[in-house]
This record gives sequence, structure tokens and C-alpha cells, in this order.
Amino acid sequence: MLEVKGLCKSFGTNEVLRGINFKVNKGEVIALLGSSGSGKTTLLRCISFLEKADAGELVFDSFKKDITRISKKEIRALRMKMGFVFQSYNLFRNKTVLGNVTEPLGGARKVPYAEAEKMARDMLCKVGMSDKASYYPESLSGGQQQRVAIARAIASSPEVILFDEPTSALDPELTGEVLDVMKLLAAEGTTMVVVTHEMDFAREVANRVAFMENGVIIEEAPSKEFFRSPQQESTKRFLRRVMRDYDYII
Repeated sequence: MLEVKGLCKSFGTNEVLRGINFKVNKGEVIALLGSSGSGKTTLLRCISFLEKADAGELVFDSFKKDITRISKKEIRALRMKMGFVFQSYNLFRNKTVLGNVTEPLGGARKVPYAEAEKMARDMLCKVGMSDKASYYPESLSGGQQQRVAIARAIASSPEVILFDEPTSALDPELTGEVLDVMKLLAAEGTTMVVVTHEMDFAREVANRVAFMENGVIIEEAPSKEFFRSPQQESTKRFLRRVMRDYDYII
């Protein structure tokens, strides 16, 4: 469905992605793990064209092209197939909850307003935010704002949703609100790539886990296998550091 090959990205002399090969199959939930600075967010941003990669090839269904030679028109078409949920919500402060979800439908996708409003209300109901449709973001908790952001991302029925540490700015109670919505999406077969530090989510919900270090994916496996029997010493060190009482099979 979605694949990148040989993806490279540098910021000045800092080589952030060093020849990444990464594939997402339809209906999969993939958790991207790794320490801060390992390149996880940059990978998502290059896939979604929020950053311009320096080299690599992108495959999306039947589309296949050098990622550095994709036209603006092609980028717009590819973005229509993707949803993106940011760490910091990225909601429009001057628009209501309903307005935040209808805006991309009526703007980029030219959906008639009445239809866009119905789609938005349906998605707000799905994430448990229908009673807040007339509220503005500043009056919502972080968890509520992130659920609105998820409603916005799924409203256009994208083929894949990219999540960039969607719970990292939230306290444990609000984290649970957001993870419950993501678990619901996973159960419905939504294709998702999730940069996360939530190990329970990665272990219980993700189909596959990829571990990044220094701009490369050094280990990738089905989630249960990844946590039960990691192969790389770097992976083992990371898991011992982020999980309480972690043990694995040698």
C-alpha cells in the first residue's frame, strides 16, 4: 500500500534519516519506537511531504516515483490519501470544534457544506466529542483537543493515518481518552502508523513494531515477537529503560 525506499533527509550537516526502507500494508497498525532524535517524526513528515526528503522512492498503491521529483499536483493528490495527527493538536484557535473538522473537507476537498457538516458531526460522535461541536479549542482539555484532531484526520476517510506522538503532551487520564479512540480505529481496520512512547499500545494494538536509532530502522517484527524476543542490544536497552520490570526471552 505505502512504501518508502532509501529515504534520506539531512538538516545541514545533521543526517537524520539514512536510507530508510519502510512499508505499510493495508489495515496494519505499525508502532514506530525509538529515543528522541532517532528520526521517527522526520520519517512521518517526509512521508506526508511536510518535509522534503533529500533522496528516496515513494510507492503508494500504483503510484511509484522518486520522492524528490514529485510535482505539487501529485503531492496534493497523495495528501488526500493521508491523515496526520500532530503532537500539539494543530487546531484552528479561531474556529469551533465543528469548524475545525469541516474546514479541510470544504477547503482542499471541495465537499459541499451540508455534506461536510454531516461528515464532521458523524466523526465527532465517533470520538465522543459531538456535545462540544460549538466549543472553541481553548475551552477544551488536551485530550479533548486531540480527539477533535483525530476526528479531523478521519473525516475524509484517508487510506492511512499518521500519528506523531499523539499522547506525549497529555497526562495519564487524558492519554487514556485518546488511546481508546485509537484502539477503536484499529479495531475497525484503519491503517495507522503511530510514533509513540506508549508501550502497552504498541504491544497490544500494533500489528508490527519498528525500532529506530540514529536515522535507521534497526529492528522490525510482529509486536508480540518484538517485545518477547528482541534481537538487537540497542532494542533491549531501550525496552529496559522505558518499561517497568521488563524481561525478554534470550
